[in-house]
Amino acid sequence: MASLSEMAGEFSSVNQLRNKLGWKLYVEGTPYLSKAYKVVEPRLAKWMERRSVSGYDRSVYGFKGGELEKLTSTNYEKALRNIWKAEVQAPFLGIRDASKLEKAGKEVAQERSQTVELMDVATSDKVKEEFNAAFSPEERRAIGYLMSLIGHGEAYALFTSSKLVSVVNGTGARLGMAMQVMEEAKHFMVLRQMLKFLDIDQELYDSAYLLFERIASAKPYTMMFGMNVMLESFATTLFAQFADYPGLRHIVHVFHMDEARHVGFPKSYSRAGNMPKWVSESKLEQRKRVGLMAPAIPLIFDYKPHFDTLGLDCFGFFGKFLAKASKLADDAGFDMPFEREDFLAQINLLFNSYTAAFDQDRFNGYHDYTMLGENEYRADIMARELEVFGKDVFGVAS
Repeated sequence: MASLSEMAGEFSSVNQLRNKLGWKLYVEGTPYLSKAYKVVEPRLAKWMERRSVSGYDRSVYGFKGGELEKLTSTNYEKALRNIWKAEVQAPFLGIRDASKLEKAGKEVAQERSQTVELMDVATSDKVKEEFNAAFSPEERRAIGYLMSLIGHGEAYALFTSSKLVSVVNGTGARLGMAMQVMEEAKHFMVLRQMLKFLDIDQELYDSAYLLFERIASAKPYTMMFGMNVMLESFATTLFAQFADYPGLRHIVHVFHMDEARHVGFPKSYSRAGNMPKWVSESKLEQRKRVGLMAPAIPLIFDYKPHFDTLGLDCFGFFGKFLAKASKLADDAGFDMPFEREDFLAQINLLFNSYTAAFDQDRFNGYHDYTMLGENEYRADIMARELEVFGKDVFGVAS
C-alpha cells in the first residue's frame, strides 16, 4: 500500500484512480453492495435488540424501565447538588476537589450543581431564539441528527464506564472510571434535555445502534477500546466542530473538556503499566478491535447527508477523527493488525475514490482527509486536543 505522502502523486486525477482500482467494478458494485446491506441492516438491528445487554431503548431515548423521575431528582440530582468537598471540609488531607469559589469560602450548600446550571442554559428561551435564528429548518434537523448521535451515545458511555469500574486495575484507575460514570450520566441528561427543548432530538440510525450495541456487549478491554478510544474520540471531534455554533456554544465546549479526559484514560492507564500484554499483542484481540468497528463505514454514509446540509466536509470530519483515534490506540497499547499509516492511506483511498466516482464536482485531485490543521479548533479546545492526541497528528491542512 502506498504511503500517505506517495498517494498525493499517484492519485492526482480521476483517471489515475480508475487505473489503480479496477474502476468499473468499484463504480458499478458499490451501489449494489450498499442496497444489499440496507436490506440486511434492519434485520441485524432487530436481532441485536432482542439480545441487547445495555437495557437502552433508542425509541424512547432512555433506558428500559421508564424514567423514574423521583429517583432522578432525589438520588441523582440531589446528590450532585449536595456533594461535599474534601478540600473544604478537611484541607489537611491534600485532596484537590474544590472550585475556586468553594476554596474562597463560598458555602457549598449555595453552590448549584453543574448539571442544573447547564440545564438552565440549555433550556433558556434566549438560547432557543439564537439557535432558530441562525439555522434553517433543514439545518436544524441536520444538527439534530448529528447531536442526537452523541446524545444516544452518552447513554452507552454511561453503561460501559459503569461496567469497566470493576475491571480496571489500580485505585486511581477505578476512581477515574467511577467519575467518568457520573460525567457520562450528566452528559446524557443535559444533551437529551437540550435536544428535546430545541425540538431537534432525532432517531438513532440502525448502523449507529449496531455499533453501540456491539461495544456494549464486547469483552472489557475491547469495550474500553470501542468506547474510550473510538467513540470518545468521535465525541471530542464533534464537540470541537460545534463549539462555536449559535445555540450550542454555551455548553458544548464543557462536554469537550470532560471527553478529552475520558479519551486520555486508556493512554494514562497503559503508561502506568496496567494494560495487559495479551490485550496489546494477541492477534485475536487485534482482530476483535477491527471487527468491532464494522458498522462504522455504513454509519459514515448514513450521516453524510446531514454533514452536507450544513456545508461540512463529512469525509474530512471522519478522516480527522480516525487519525486521532488511531494515534490514541497506538499510545494506549491497543495494537492493530496493520500499521497506522497504512490504515489512514486506505481511508484516504476510500474517500477519494468515492468522491471521484459519485461526487466528481468536488474532486479536484487527491485530498488528505486525515490531516488536522495547526489551528483546527479554537484555542482552549486545541490545547486539550494536543495534550491528549499529541502534536504529531496535527500539521498544515492541505
